[in-house]
Amino acid sequence: MSSKLHYHGELDSAIKLLRIAYGFENWLEVLRLSEDLYEDALQAYNMQMISLDAILHTKRSIIYYVGYALLMQGIAYQKLSEFDKSRERVLKYADWGWVVNPDEETKTEIEFYANTSKLNLIVLELLQGNGDRIEEYISFIQANVEETTAGLLTLLEANRINGLQVHGYHHMFDEHASERTRQSIKSEDMPSYLKYIYEYTLYKIRTSDQETAINNLLYCLAIASKISYDKSSIKYVTLFEQLRDYATVSQVEKYKSILEGI
Repeated sequence: MSSKLHYHGELDSAIKLLRIAYGFENWLEVLRLSEDLYEDALQAYNMQMISLDAILHTKRSIIYYVGYALLMQGIAYQKLSEFDKSRERVLKYADWGWVVNPDEETKTEIEFYANTSKLNLIVLELLQGNGDRIEEYISFIQANVEETTAGLLTLLEANRINGLQVHGYHHMFDEHASERTRQSIKSEDMPSYLKYIYEYTLYKIRTSDQETAINNLLYCLAIASKISYDKSSIKYVTLFEQLRDYATVSQVEKYKSILEGI
């Protein structure tokens, strides 16, 4: 009598839960969910290899789910500043030599994760304050316009966390925070862009440009209030109150106006 292992969308449901936890920046929950996904996806892969009775109903190749779980673990550990653990996960989705007879879809997934691992290893070095590969990372950002927000955010985070020297690129930070750029941001990309502007605000505070910092903070608060990004709104209000003594009369009035609107 043969046993069957059925996956009726469970892995895809796990992906949805992971994305929700990621959106709320709940990194401990991301870790928990991604570890469960990793175990389930590996089990599915092994059953697929040894049993013709394994019935899998998934939208993507099983390797996609294994890789996604490791990717999310790496990101969560990175956000928790546990860089060694993050690097360990990144190296896992860099090496797929254990996959047996991959089909074309699986090969595509393997190539994606292997390429992503190379970039994320650079990111980890930057976040640990190693500037040796910053030019390589800047070149990547310039060649991949869609990665500009995430790329510049990483550089500013690295500057804040470990003092990565980024002052030579301030023109890139300023341009990406300009009115022209703001007008071009799509609504679905706005949450990520707000994270960049907030980090840019912190950078401006570190460089003693409180006026620009407050203006950008007010922008974040105004946009967040329109897209119901309540968690971040609290963060913005808290920072403004810390900077209130530096604010001009017009900035304070604008702040009050935004709060009244909320």
